[in-house]
Amino acid sequence: MLTCCVCRVMKTLSLFKKLSHHGRVTTRSTSLLAGIGMSTASMALQRLADEGLVTRIKPGAWLVGPAATKPGALVAAAAQPYEAYLSGWSALRHHGRIQQFPETHFGVTLGRPAELKVAGMVIRLHHIKPALFAGYEYDSTVEGLVASPEKALFDLAYFSAMNRRPLSGSLPETDLKGFRWSKLQDWLRRIPSLSIRTAVEQRLRKLREQHAGADES
Repeated sequence: MLTCCVCRVMKTLSLFKKLSHHGRVTTRSTSLLAGIGMSTASMALQRLADEGLVTRIKPGAWLVGPAATKPGALVAAAAQPYEAYLSGWSALRHHGRIQQFPETHFGVTLGRPAELKVAGMVIRLHHIKPALFAGYEYDSTVEGLVASPEKALFDLAYFSAMNRRPLSGSLPETDLKGFRWSKLQDWLRRIPSLSIRTAVEQRLRKLREQHAGADES
């Protein structure tokens, strides 16, 4: 019995060594990489997850290694096979614009909207049109893409307008010092619908009024 357990542990560690060069894997890719059956790969990945070496993102999709704790990596993995970036409250917190820790990771993707619970954290993915999927950069501290402060605020106003939910009272005290408001005008011009553009502009104006007082540009 002991020999069997040791053998299983050795096989699991051997599998992790093979996976450690891959940031994200699927059960199928693990099966092919290790030359084992799908059910065996699934059980092995679950054992690795129990040891905290991989994180299950959704059925058949796993994040490998320490990046499993990074919000950018989690959002990117949750959105596969589409790209995604950290935005909204999450990006504003990352940039030091708000002090409160968000209860969810706010992601923007070209894929379908979704809400998942991963590693004890809720990930909310918001679908956006290709013309507006920009305004982000890779940041190694979160192991993923992060929106600029301006784009993060724009995304909040945009999805509020799309969902017809007011922003009033929902955004904590926010530091808008040095905000490049001209950048937000650039994003507004990319919205083809006049009614949506107007709604987003109104929400941005309200946010600016609510958090006025900082030096702005």
